[in-house]
Amino acid sequence: MGRVRTWLAHNRERLAVWVVVIALLVVAGLLLYFGTPFHGSDASVQSVQNDDRIDLQRVDGGYVMQPASGGSTTGLVFYPGARVHPDAYLASLSPLVTDAEVTVVIVKVPLNLAVVDQNAASDVIGSHGVEQWYVGGHSLGGAMACRYAGANRERVAGVVLLGSYCDRSIAGTDLRVLSVTGDADTVLDRSAYERNRANLPADATVVELSGVNHTQFGSYTGQRGDRPSGTSYELAHRRLANVTVPWFEKGSESAPGPDHGVSRETDSHSIVSPTSANTIRLRTP
Repeated sequence: MGRVRTWLAHNRERLAVWVVVIALLVVAGLLLYFGTPFHGSDASVQSVQNDDRIDLQRVDGGYVMQPASGGSTTGLVFYPGARVHPDAYLASLSPLVTDAEVTVVIVKVPLNLAVVDQNAASDVIGSHGVEQWYVGGHSLGGAMACRYAGANRERVAGVVLLGSYCDRSIAGTDLRVLSVTGDADTVLDRSAYERNRANLPADATVVELSGVNHTQFGSYTGQRGDRPSGTSYELAHRRLANVTVPWFEKGSESAPGPDHGVSRETDSHSIVSPTSANTIRLRTP
């Protein structure tokens, strides 16, 4: 023991230098890891860029999608999942713009972690001529959007959760809530999801999509733990749109009927009766 103390005393400065070096390497590694996000496929980004129904703008590292025809009074601020770039959600959220006339703002958060800036929506709400704002997100982004809504109930009308859950209770609020999961999602913590179901209002709409995994709420691949679903990204996005578009239309007082502008792939999937109150499961025939 005495020899160890003697050695430490003689090498104190050298040890201090190594501690600093190791700490810097760890920090650099974390910055590189979280600073290298999953991007949407080139084809998915191009499909939105080429859609003349959408006015697409790059703003502060994120994206703003508005109906090219103008006149959008409903908006959604969307928080990406952890280590996912905003461009990964352009294609999956674009039907909200083209079919429900919703302005969609996909924010860029520091280190690609919504937990670092859960108040990102504050920089958006009140702009773009939108009168009614919703917040939403995918995975970790959904949880942070829910936290924002709970703390800013007077600023938002509701919450949209994709492959996510609220880790703080908004059960006692009048917020409209849509929660969508995929039955092929092997990234979502199912036990945590079930534990936190009670955090949603009693009238929340809860939907499970058949054959949809975690990354198919966006247009990216490579996330650790995610398994192939056997469903194409295009079909997964149509199934998602068949839920999100009518839900937003229902929330708009001037919206047309629930089937307006929605492509229902009846030969590919069908909507069946709820298995419990406000719960819908989508399945392939």
